[in-house]
Amino acid sequence: MIFVISAPSGVGKSTLAKAIVCRDKSFVHPVSYTTRIARPGEKDGDDYRYVTPKKFERLAKSGYFLEKAFVHGAHYATPKREVERRLKEGKHVLFAIDVQGARSIVRIFKDRCIRIFLLPPNRNTWLARLRKRQEAQWAERMAHAKIELAQMPSYDYCMVNGELDKAINDFFAIARAEELRPAKFGGAQWLNGDRRTKKLSSA
Repeated sequence: MIFVISAPSGVGKSTLAKAIVCRDKSFVHPVSYTTRIARPGEKDGDDYRYVTPKKFERLAKSGYFLEKAFVHGAHYATPKREVERRLKEGKHVLFAIDVQGARSIVRIFKDRCIRIFLLPPNRNTWLARLRKRQEAQWAERMAHAKIELAQMPSYDYCMVNGELDKAINDFFAIARAEELRPAKFGGAQWLNGDRRTKKLSSA
């Protein structure tokens, strides 16, 4: 399945996604490309793949990206081949992207997508996280956050990212519920020995 986590800047969607794939290896989180400068502590190839605007444009024109978006003065995109390869391996693919990217992913994968909107526990906590990251463009980020929050009703689930462990557990509760939905697999798959169904029946 395809899981999409969206949130305003500073809520912690990337941190949550990393924690999820560390806990369960059946989930993978593709490393996105970006033209923004790395923040203190971030590593190329781990947090993002940092490229110049010129290289980003060249990759985009070649069809290298599955989806792309322009947010807070920088380009972001997901590599297509990595996602396709992971799906063929039978992995659940987890995206931590803004609402623009989420719309693109839904257009591509349609009903395979489970969309989760992530919120901070409160406004003060969120602002403190932004200050800790020394984010610039405060007015722009506040305005963009309002646009993103307006999209929340279109998502399948809403989670609060207060304590990381609780947020992780909430995510896996959602994932398990989605695995158990009849629409995700049919009786024919069960009779044919589909490996996902075997895993569910033995859980």
